[in-house]
Amino acid sequence: MSPSPDRPPSFWSRNRDELIMQAIGGLLLAALVSLAISWIDYNRDVQRAARDESLSNSLFVRQAVMSERELLPFSSLYLDSAQLSGLALAGADFSDAVLVGAELKRTDLTGATLDEADLTGADLSHAVLAGASLAEADLSDADLTGTDLTGADLTSTTLTGAYFADDAPPAGVDIDALGISAKDVDEADADDDDDPEDD
Repeated sequence: MSPSPDRPPSFWSRNRDELIMQAIGGLLLAALVSLAISWIDYNRDVQRAARDESLSNSLFVRQAVMSERELLPFSSLYLDSAQLSGLALAGADFSDAVLVGAELKRTDLTGATLDEADLTGADLSHAVLAGASLAEADLSDADLTGTDLTGADLTSTTLTGAYFADDAPPAGVDIDALGISAKDVDEADADDDDDPEDD
C-alpha cells in the first residue's frame, strides 16, 4: 500500500495568528465604540439635568419674588444662564450660587450677599449692587455696563475680563484700580453673533 500524500495546511492553519488578531481588534473596537456612545449619552443626560435644575431654580427665585417674601435664601443654587433680569432681589442671599452666564440686567441686588458666587460671564448691565457683598465672588468676563457698585464689598473679587460699554462705566468704584476695561458694544455684539450656538 502506498503512503497517502501530505495534505496542504488548511486556511485556519495558514492564517491563524492574523485571524486571531483581527478578532481581538474587532472586539476592542466594538468595546470602544460602545464606551464612547455610553459616555456621550451620560454627558447628554448630565447637561439635560443641569438645564432642568437651572430652570427649576429660576422659577423658584421668581416665585419667591412674586410672593414678596421677606427672606430670599438662594444660597448655593444652580442658576447657570438663568433669566433674572429686572427682578427685585434686594437683600437676597446668593452666596456660593452658580450664576454663570446669568441675565441680571437692571436687577435690584441692593445689599445682596453674593460671597463666593460664580458670576462668570453674567450680564449685570445697569444692575444695582449698592452695598452688596461680593467677597471672593468670580465676575470674570461679566458685563458691568452702568452697574451701581457703590459701597459694594469687592474683597478678593475676581474681575478678570470684566468690562463695560465705553460710555457707561460702573458707578461707585475706581475702574482703574480694579482693572475693569471698556469694551466696544458693537464688538461685544459681534462676538455674540459669531457664537456657533446661535446658528
